Amino acid sequence: MRLIQRPELRQKVTLSPQVYQGLAILAMPVVELRQLIEMELLENPMLEVEEYDDEPTEGEDERLEDREEERAWDEWLDQYEDLNDIESVTPRDPNAEDINSEEFVGGVQIFGDYLLEQLGMLDIEEDVGRAAQAIVGSLDDDGFFVGNCAEIAEITGVGGQTAEAALRVVQQLDPPGVAARNVKEALRIQAAYLGFDNELLLVIIDRHLDDVAASHFLKVARAESMSEGEVRAAVEQLKQLNPRPAGSFSPGQAPAYVLPDVTLRRFDDEWLVISNNEAIPALRVNSRYRAMLRSTSSVDEETRKYLKDKVRSAESFMKNVDRRRDTVGRIAEIVLEVQSEFFEDGRGDLRPLRLEDVAVELGVHLSTVSRGVTGKYMATPYGLFEIKHFFSGGYRTSTGVDVAATTVKQKIKDILADEDPRKPLSDQKLAEALAEDGIPVARRTVAKYREGMGADPSWARKRR
Repeated sequence: MRLIQRPELRQKVTLSPQVYQGLAILAMPVVELRQLIEMELLENPMLEVEEYDDEPTEGEDERLEDREEERAWDEWLDQYEDLNDIESVTPRDPNAEDINSEEFVGGVQIFGDYLLEQLGMLDIEEDVGRAAQAIVGSLDDDGFFVGNCAEIAEITGVGGQTAEAALRVVQQLDPPGVAARNVKEALRIQAAYLGFDNELLLVIIDRHLDDVAASHFLKVARAESMSEGEVRAAVEQLKQLNPRPAGSFSPGQAPAYVLPDVTLRRFDDEWLVISNNEAIPALRVNSRYRAMLRSTSSVDEETRKYLKDKVRSAESFMKNVDRRRDTVGRIAEIVLEVQSEFFEDGRGDLRPLRLEDVAVELGVHLSTVSRGVTGKYMATPYGLFEIKHFFSGGYRTSTGVDVAATTVKQKIKDILADEDPRKPLSDQKLAEALAEDGIPVARRTVAKYREGMGADPSWARKRR
């Protein structure tokens, strides 16, 4: 085979760094975008947050101060007049600052540190304490001891009996069941801690956890020669135990906060979509540096070139942020128009709404709409919703009304909540119940929705 070289023309579409940046900004939640803006403000001296503090002229200084003083006194007196109309136990100072509730929010405590603090308050021997600390370091996220005492003894240089004693010490700490070697041991420790002396409960923990999980109470009763009522009573105690002792503790990361991109407010009979400008500040190019680019400036050519590059970067960044705000706002307006029935009282049925429909309406690509709804939230009078919540396929009822799949799932959830636990409805029965409400849905679709909601099939939901 002979290799030859020849010139060839070929067209290839590539994205510029500015376009990549715009796509990334559009996909970011508000919290991440704020962090990106802060980083850009630090890296680009040309960029700054736009402020609206207008400087008064020299001739207006005294008049402005007089007006502000008069307005301050009027506001102060108005506050006291309003307070006189309010029945309060203690007097209030209108000049007092509002309490920031975030100051009272405690930090996240790591589970391992919580256990080590408890160990530090115990009067135990040094060898036992050292081995206990090693055991705390060998716990998994659920609080189970995943090592063995032989390894702890070797690591800490203590005897096997000392390591066993250290394990018993850690198992006495809070939360109950911590440092257990398996689920059964954790449940036994918790039962002893709560003072449950029900022998049947311990038997169920040792032999019948799978049967209880499947609601086979009659099978357990026959195996242990007990009545079904006694088994159910023991199961009620079992429900008070936690199979994941450390499940209520955070893994140590700070809690995530959700900030809405838009706020939906109603004024008389009109709904308005308001962008969250407080969370995403307005940006501008620094006027001082911009003046240095004028032809009359004495700045050298190298500095001028640096400033031009930074100006272009700042303008591109600002355009991408503004484009993101505009795109999310336009998507929210379409959601408001399509889901108007829901927004009337927060309980209306959702209409089918697909990403493709919004993309056609806005004249953009489908991926643009997908980035514009993922991780974006809308604050409404009925709560905070992810914009994606209002998008789904749908069905047409017998009366010709389109209903979203989200509404169908909610109806299935309501039916399951009202069913007889002794005679749970099969997927076919659920489909028939929906058909009676005028929503024709196939049995397989019902099964898919039920599994997506985490609901068990009828045979597993049945209480014997």
